[in-house]
Amino acid sequence: MSRAPIFRIPKSLTGGLGNSANTTYYDTITIDLGSGIAFSAYTGFTQGMDQMGLGLLGQDGFFERYRVEFLLSQRVFTIESV
Repeated sequence: MSRAPIFRIPKSLTGGLGNSANTTYYDTITIDLGSGIAFSAYTGFTQGMDQMGLGLLGQDGFFERYRVEFLLSQRVFTIESV
């Protein structure tokens, strides 16, 4: 897969999680959930949340298509089409 050099990818400063001013890079990626479920989404990536050990999906392009349930005590999550 060919990707644009990092200096050509759109970026902005974001805050609210992790550090107060995170450089976030944006690109359109394909998310493949398996079982024939795949879609494209415009997605932001930042190192500002690395210390938290988690990722975060935004609402555009994901939660409008899928219902997600997190069962933290069992360390399980489920994803269903809406």
